[in-house]
Amino acid sequence: MFFKRLLLIKNHNYTSNDGKKALLLFSSLFLHGKRSSNSISNAAYRGCSSSKSFSTVSPNNAGKSSSEQHRRFLGGGLAALGGALAYYSLPTSDENDENDRLAKDPRDDRSSLTPHEKVAKLHHFLGDENRILAHAKPLKSADAPVHFGLFSDGEISRKEKRRSVRKESGETIVLNVPDAYIVSASTAASDEDLGETFTKMLDENKINTRQATQMFVLAQRRLKSESGWKAYVDFLPRRMDLVPMFWTEREIERGLKGTVLYEMVKTQKARLKEEYETVVKDAFDANVLPKLKEIIPSSSSSVFVSLFGGNANDTSPLSFEEFLWAKALFWTRALTIPIENGRVIVEALVPLVDACNHSTKKPNARYQLSNDLKSVELRVPSKIEDNMTSEDEIKITYGVENLERAFFTYGFVDEDVMSTILPFVWSDDEDTKTYSSCLDLKRLPKIVQLDLENAKKGASAFSGDPEVREALRILGMQGEQLAMELRALLGVKETLALTPAERISKQERANQRKKGRLFSSFGRSKKNTVDADEIVTDHRRLENRGLKRAIETALKHLDETDESEEKIGSKEENNKEKGDPTTSARRMEEAKRYRKKVREILQSYLEASSKHWKL
Repeated sequence: MFFKRLLLIKNHNYTSNDGKKALLLFSSLFLHGKRSSNSISNAAYRGCSSSKSFSTVSPNNAGKSSSEQHRRFLGGGLAALGGALAYYSLPTSDENDENDRLAKDPRDDRSSLTPHEKVAKLHHFLGDENRILAHAKPLKSADAPVHFGLFSDGEISRKEKRRSVRKESGETIVLNVPDAYIVSASTAASDEDLGETFTKMLDENKINTRQATQMFVLAQRRLKSESGWKAYVDFLPRRMDLVPMFWTEREIERGLKGTVLYEMVKTQKARLKEEYETVVKDAFDANVLPKLKEIIPSSSSSVFVSLFGGNANDTSPLSFEEFLWAKALFWTRALTIPIENGRVIVEALVPLVDACNHSTKKPNARYQLSNDLKSVELRVPSKIEDNMTSEDEIKITYGVENLERAFFTYGFVDEDVMSTILPFVWSDDEDTKTYSSCLDLKRLPKIVQLDLENAKKGASAFSGDPEVREALRILGMQGEQLAMELRALLGVKETLALTPAERISKQERANQRKKGRLFSSFGRSKKNTVDADEIVTDHRRLENRGLKRAIETALKHLDETDESEEKIGSKEENNKEKGDPTTSARRMEEAKRYRKKVREILQSYLEASSKHWKL
């Protein structure tokens, strides 16, 4: 009966007649117990190699002693067990075995739960006493993976809970998440099963607090039903396709080349690979993995894996895809919680609060640590919450400063953000190498944030940042003036650096400029133009020129990318992306929106330069 029940544990869809026959063979043995090892072997051979049925009673047993029958029975049992194990090694349908598999890439995880069931389990996990006036629900999207938002419970729930709802300082507390439900480094260090392991790694500086949080989530995912955090881990997204970190190399080249994001993504991917190989993988495999094997002992046996529904991946070495998934989860969902009057910042995953979507212009909620420091509260201004319906979404602001932050970290283009990052130099641009050398020698910044509202101000917008102004001043130099600046920074005497011919040419250009200034006094208006050989001493003019040059260079790179993407797009049918073509198309569309938004800001600055800037 034990083995009969064992067979019934796995709910497989049989995809092979041979598999069915092996199952019937195994069942018939232990239900009837009357087959010799020879008859079983013969029947197994016949049953698994032809479509004919086989008898469940063997005439060879007639007249045999009980001990001999018992011996043959045991021998037949071993043969049947081998047949059953062979069956379990056959390919099976994936439709109903999502709970028996753990993908090495979390993006390949399959779940039998519907989005609404995931929400219901998370709500139950937190409890109604903490989920006061807010609930999560899936958002509809035609071509994107299911994602969630947080919504008000509405008027009916507000009336039912009016006695338990707390209002403070004109705000209504709609969620109250106790620290017992918050995932952070301290959560990992205090966990009943893994706490000692994480405490040791943190104390020995093998990992930092961010890595501890991420590795704890990875461990809980592997524990599956053994995890007390299962409802929350099941709710977490498995796919964050638009985050550039997950893009293919070809998609990065197509969509981001010619933008500041291109270098950011390439650099970050290299750093993440290094972090995985030198820190996280070693720490996880050497410390967390042995503890998981203690908690999930069946996973260490391939036989028990097949028979009992375990999976060897539960205790397999950490994959790079798992590491990326945990890293992206942390980037996109972790909240920064100030404590001790802001002197200490805790980064943590807070269930349900992290389901809040972002709004730049109209956030209607904020989160904070409770006064007793024991929970995280989500607060909505009472004037707003009193009128919210169950269809009204609760949104917070993610603190997105520019387009790049939104796209790089969260994978979306925020249409309400009017700021972008402008590079001063480009690694693949020969024309900016001299500028790059000067900035490196003086340890000056190589990027600056442009806010659309400051377009008319030009370089004056950075009057409070002397380092940016100095960088712009150098960018405003050209020709001989730039060369002189570089020689001065290198400590090279100009007389030794110039050949006789160069000194004559320099003197001739100086004489021509003097003549030009002489004739300009006779009624000729001075144009807002730039002379490549002019030695400019007015710092404000140099700064504006430098800003304009950086903008023109950035626009040139955008033009090249747009032209290249247009050519590739016309050939897309003959040169499809590897993987999901729908996902790739969404990525390219979002990249196009990003480039368009950046272009709008840069063009506004360029137009303002000819009208309002002193050049």
